[in-house]
Amino acid sequence: MNLISDTELYGVFPRNLPDDLVQLARTTEEESPYDTEARVETEKLRGKRWEDVKSELFQQCYDLPLLLSPPAFHYYFPAFIKQSQINISQLGLFVDTILNLLADTEVHWPEALSRIEESFLKENPEIQEAVQSIDMEGLSAWREERWRLFTKEQWLVVQKWLIWMKRHAECDVNQSVLQKALGNIDMWLKGNVGR
Repeated sequence: MNLISDTELYGVFPRNLPDDLVQLARTTEEESPYDTEARVETEKLRGKRWEDVKSELFQQCYDLPLLLSPPAFHYYFPAFIKQSQINISQLGLFVDTILNLLADTEVHWPEALSRIEESFLKENPEIQEAVQSIDMEGLSAWREERWRLFTKEQWLVVQKWLIWMKRHAECDVNQSVLQKALGNIDMWLKGNVGR
């Protein structure tokens, strides 16, 4: 299957920075160290159009999609698609993050980290505690808030991207998560989510 072209992305996603895109980082009721990290990492996007964002940023911050506000997440999503197609072998953790969001899965370690999980958790038990304390119902609502911003035309492009990933030999992703993400897109295309 062919790559998704810039022309195709330009046809369904806005190219110019929205005037109201002043808040890049997500917000929470209580300030946390993660919120501070979110502001620092998302500020790297300040003033950049999605087409000017390069994969190095996604390599440095694989959880960037989790740090963005819903409008920023939506605006920069075509950069996620474009850069993953250019450099899929270097963006495994980043792509895992997006796939898990699309699949609405429980929080778990990305496939690319599964080999080091046990020793890492022994050294950093606070991470396991944080993962176990996540409110999954709240997380699903948080994800849905982002997906509601996508149009049907945009969902079709995201679907095409996932199909490309499924068929691309260098994509080392969890196939069951990918399949669940594709199933969710089918649901959203039928009008259950999105506009």
